[in-house]
Amino acid sequence: GEQKKPGHRSIVWDIFLGKMLSEVRCNRCGKVSETEEMVMDQSISIPGHKVRNKLAAQSNGSNSTGGARGGTPKAGSASFSSSGHASPGGDKGPEESVSCAQSAWLSYIFGMFGATPAVAVTLNDCLRQYFEPEELVGTDKYKCEFCKELQDSTKKLSLLKPPEVMTLHIKRFRYDTYFGNTMGSKISDHVHFPLLDLDMRPFTKPCERYKTAQEQAVYDLLAVVEHRGGLNGGHYVAYVRNSDAVWYEYDDMLVSSITEGEVQRLEGYMLFYRLRPPAAKEQERESIMAQIEGSELVLKESGGGASGKWNEEAAGAGEHVYLSKLWLLRFMHLLDPGPIDNTSFHCSHGRVHVPQESHGKLRAIPIAAWRTIQGRYGGGPEVREIDECQECVKAAEALDRRRESEQAAVHQHDKTYIDPGQAWFIIDKQWLQAWLDFVSDDLKGPPPGPISNARLLQADGATPLAGLDKGASYRGVNAQVWQLFETIYGGGPSIRRQRLDIYSPPMGASPLAPQA
Repeated sequence: GEQKKPGHRSIVWDIFLGKMLSEVRCNRCGKVSETEEMVMDQSISIPGHKVRNKLAAQSNGSNSTGGARGGTPKAGSASFSSSGHASPGGDKGPEESVSCAQSAWLSYIFGMFGATPAVAVTLNDCLRQYFEPEELVGTDKYKCEFCKELQDSTKKLSLLKPPEVMTLHIKRFRYDTYFGNTMGSKISDHVHFPLLDLDMRPFTKPCERYKTAQEQAVYDLLAVVEHRGGLNGGHYVAYVRNSDAVWYEYDDMLVSSITEGEVQRLEGYMLFYRLRPPAAKEQERESIMAQIEGSELVLKESGGGASGKWNEEAAGAGEHVYLSKLWLLRFMHLLDPGPIDNTSFHCSHGRVHVPQESHGKLRAIPIAAWRTIQGRYGGGPEVREIDECQECVKAAEALDRRRESEQAAVHQHDKTYIDPGQAWFIIDKQWLQAWLDFVSDDLKGPPPGPISNARLLQADGATPLAGLDKGASYRGVNAQVWQLFETIYGGGPSIRRQRLDIYSPPMGASPLAPQA
């Protein structure tokens, strides 16, 4: 039967997207409101000196609120700390406010001379501060959905779904007001970050849906971005651990290897941590790839040229199917590759459709390997041969002829001016760009649909919206081109102007003033 294609899936989301849980407890009724938030990165502050001392005391067992690994609150703790310690973005207690101001001032002074204060702080300190409960009081009161009023509340963040690659942004730039003047500064304190074993499990909130991911939330450092310079200027340099386990510095066009010790001395601005695959995952990958590579299937062109088949004669390989190379890459590099997705190789007619240019997107694998993978991850559909749907081929050829015909007709009539007595026809730039993508030999986008000029007008269908820019929001075409578009695509409405300005008078009308 016809296969339903899944919604758009981005490899960037698959790699970097995680989920946070925000819990806000009303201090009056005690009820908790929960919100799941998708995040691509986390911006964490460097704790002030007094806060660091407080965290160190908790790690040593003093004033500990209970928890795992050096005073970190237990994962999924139902009760929030009432210490008054605020995470970034909220009201700070007196101690932290003074401490952060002192830290900024010292960083500013030291930064003027290119020096760094010798104050120890670890990435774990930054994370503990980030995940510490925050008191929402004063102007930050929360409107309780149960009390229906603004109430003093306590907010806590937890990691719900750990991302495959976790991006941590260390907030090194800040602006503070002293004696009525705003002063910017760069915080140059060195943050000690681990190369291996960044354990995020204590910061998770237990959830059956993400149980496996949470249990595996141990990360190894993959890359670092360092900012060299100060507030008013600087330079970014990237450092990456390559597949050969060697660290490399990428400074514009200059690439050189560096030691792990040099990496740990960097003034980290952005840190990229990758989930460490468990031993079972590594064994699974090795087993599947051994089956695939051992089959020695080699793609060759068949005599027809429009389809291809795999030569199994030399290896004597048995039954095989085809697997998306993109999904195989996900399998090799992501802990959760998601279900197999071969849907792009099936057409709307329910048949296999693999154009010549898509042959390289498939890889033949033994049927035994397919059954193992499909049994564990699900998905599909199964592709047993490379072929093209003849209905799709004919439709694509007809669409190409249509593209050429429309493009030729528009070029024949399109001009950069209009003849005396004629009008400019305003046309939505977004729709026009979709048409240009459609007729492009490189893009070959889908047909644009009806003309969407209504998005340029107010509800009355005649008055232009405010702030429309010629070129960015709309373009102008002559009567012949407009008639061509209107005949083929329909839509509208027609917007006729004496000048190429949507706010100029319509034909035979008084001037239109731009709306404020």
